Amino acid sequence: MADSEYPYPPDEFDREAATASLHGAHRAEHPFWRQNLVYLIIIAAAFVLLLVLLFAIGGMGRNTPEERAEAPTSAAEQTEQTSAEGGEETTAEETPVPEPDRTTPVMVVNAGGINGLAGAWQDTLESAGWTRVDVSTADNLQEEPVVFYRDEADADTAQALAAEVGAGEARQSDEYDATITFIAVKEPGADQDQGGDGEGQGEGE
Repeated sequence: MADSEYPYPPDEFDREAATASLHGAHRAEHPFWRQNLVYLIIIAAAFVLLLVLLFAIGGMGRNTPEERAEAPTSAAEQTEQTSAEGGEETTAEETPVPEPDRTTPVMVVNAGGINGLAGAWQDTLESAGWTRVDVSTADNLQEEPVVFYRDEADADTAQALAAEVGAGEARQSDEYDATITFIAVKEPGADQDQGGDGEGQGEGE
């Protein structure tokens, strides 16, 4: 029916219909790749990861020609290094023990309760080349001979003296004022004399 034949005056619905340009419009559907974008990304990432794993597995345990050529060289270098270390150890073992400084002051302390013990050791040491030997008497008796030294610089000389008098290992201590102190408890040669007496008794028996 034409508008001219419409018997009623226009109302608000007629005016809204006249101003509207389109009616019943629909949205267009999204393409397939856009609807499944997340799945496509996951599949692509899994494919890349699979390729990386295949390359990594294929490269494991496979040495390059350069690495194979270097292996014998490394073994040879290790052999040379071991030989060099062995040579250094041999050289260290062959290093002579430094000579003691027999001009170092030595104090002989009588700690054995034997009259003239310190003097006897003084004569023995001076005969062995020690030039500065003094004597003293201990307040308390000791059972074992000991050699003490004050400064680390005199350690070798003190150890040489300890070896000569049969006192074992020299010890560092500041208990005594002397540079080197020898605590004597037996007369010089007492151990040798006892050994000789024992042999004589054995022969007599």
